[in-house]
Amino acid sequence: MFSNSWIPTSPCRLHPIQDCRLDTLHKKNKINNEQRPTTSFCTRRIRHTMVPYNPSKLLNHAASSVLTTDASTDGNSPGICSLAGSNDDDNGGVDQQLFFVTSYSDFDKLAHGPRGHAGKYTLRVYRFYANDGSLVLLHINGEAANVINPAFSRFHPRLNVVYTCTEDIEENGKILAYQIESDGSLLQIGEVDAGGTSTCYLTIDREQRNLIAVNYWDSSLVVIPLSKTTGEFNGPIQSIYDPRQGKAMQAAAKKHGGVNHSNNDESTIAQRQVDPHSHALVLDPFEGCVAYVPDLGKDLIREFWYDTEGGRIGCEIHTMPSGLSTGKPDGPRYIEFHPKFNVAYVVNELSSTVAVFSVDRELLSEIARAAKLKKPMDAFKGRSTLKLIQSIKTVPSAFPTKLNTCGRICVHQSGRFVIVSNRGHESITIFRVKQSNGNSGKSRRGTLAQVGFFHTRGETPRHFQFDHSGQFLIVANQDSDTIAVFSFNLTSGEIKYSGNEYRVPSPNFVCSCPMYDRDGDYEEIREQEKVGHHIHLADEDNTSTIPTSVEFDLKKDNSTDTGLLSELEIARKEIAELRKQISSMTITPEFLTGN
Repeated sequence: MFSNSWIPTSPCRLHPIQDCRLDTLHKKNKINNEQRPTTSFCTRRIRHTMVPYNPSKLLNHAASSVLTTDASTDGNSPGICSLAGSNDDDNGGVDQQLFFVTSYSDFDKLAHGPRGHAGKYTLRVYRFYANDGSLVLLHINGEAANVINPAFSRFHPRLNVVYTCTEDIEENGKILAYQIESDGSLLQIGEVDAGGTSTCYLTIDREQRNLIAVNYWDSSLVVIPLSKTTGEFNGPIQSIYDPRQGKAMQAAAKKHGGVNHSNNDESTIAQRQVDPHSHALVLDPFEGCVAYVPDLGKDLIREFWYDTEGGRIGCEIHTMPSGLSTGKPDGPRYIEFHPKFNVAYVVNELSSTVAVFSVDRELLSEIARAAKLKKPMDAFKGRSTLKLIQSIKTVPSAFPTKLNTCGRICVHQSGRFVIVSNRGHESITIFRVKQSNGNSGKSRRGTLAQVGFFHTRGETPRHFQFDHSGQFLIVANQDSDTIAVFSFNLTSGEIKYSGNEYRVPSPNFVCSCPMYDRDGDYEEIREQEKVGHHIHLADEDNTSTIPTSVEFDLKKDNSTDTGLLSELEIARKEIAELRKQISSMTITPEFLTGN
């Protein structure tokens, strides 16, 4: 047996051994990648062998990191396909999975105030091992003087290219494109101006002809053309939208007397919401013609027509509150769509809530048809594709909201869980997604019930990411300079600390980069994209919503399909099943991008 103080003295990767348990002390288990940039260690606590998801062999474990659990589980196995095999040779078509991790390097250039250590290098690439959830550092890049505060990344859905953007409230951000190799090395293939300050979000449109960037500080939205062949930038900005309409910013930067946007007290919120602050842009996954922009500064979800042919942000169709409109600030940060239901989820950073919306598919189709016929989009102004159906807290009801701000929101690839990070409460909150409408009519498919709160073993979990199998969760704890790996129970939704933790200075984003031979895969991905959104699961979820949730009983259920659409969906499912027999790859573009 190994002693608790044993640490390897040469680069290695430990593999799980049957009936063997290796315990290492928490403090001695951290790997300081900043001090040893060329060395990769893995020391961990091993209790049992972890393998990628197999519906017939579910992982059973206790949630030792759970803080509270308020909802029971139904005990049914998720009805999803494995995205990875049980060993390195049977991995669902993925040669290997890499993670691209970014760090803050200059805190004075940020609207918020990290409390960790600034990185001397801002880009890291890790190889992930699904048998035990370990990471090995392959590559370090991005000297702090050259790549300043990269804060959001996007992996191309078809090419081995990753994009990242820099965050600076005084100078325009940069968007960098890297070709990522199988050995983890990065080859920069492009750089463009982001057209605004504090760049915070990147989206690739449905046809992969354009990259859309969001600038938080001045709230601008820009469209940049891409090469479909190489993923390189095809030129500078071709379209820009300014919701301030040229008006100057009212709030001052932090180093010029402005507030620290990490805080959530009344005086900070007043300054954060004096100007509009676009925080993300997500295209609807059904038609790709409506862009949803959470505006944290104005407590709104903005709906824009996106001109897919011209590659530009068109007219603003509608704006709506991002929550209950209680008079208190919400601060919408991100919006995510359910992979199967006509439902969207908005995480409100300031109120620590998730707002659940039904999505009007018929209106989206109507907008798409009108756009193809070149009809004026002004006819759709005032009509929203979203309708609020639930609001639920992300922190315990007795925990002070002013001490927390929400980070990321994610819908698990199975469609059974929604996950949110809490910065301040230092936790991951997991919700179970109701899979069918309740008998009373008040419990709607797609609404949420709380599973529990799970400590992240660090401070300020700004971001997290699943591996492509969906059974490991990698959390970036920004202010404790660590990334931690958790196993994810696909039945209960609970997470358990794996024992794997790595030192990274001020980590702010974890981007999943599953590497594989992309030749001939694009059409299959597109077909799965079409099919994957509309498969309705039949099993009933009997969990109830906790008291901090508010649901709304709507007369119209927009998720009900017509007979024609149902027949079309069956045909698509049959096509997808045939394709899966030809190839084991089942990854959708939304999951590949990792956001």
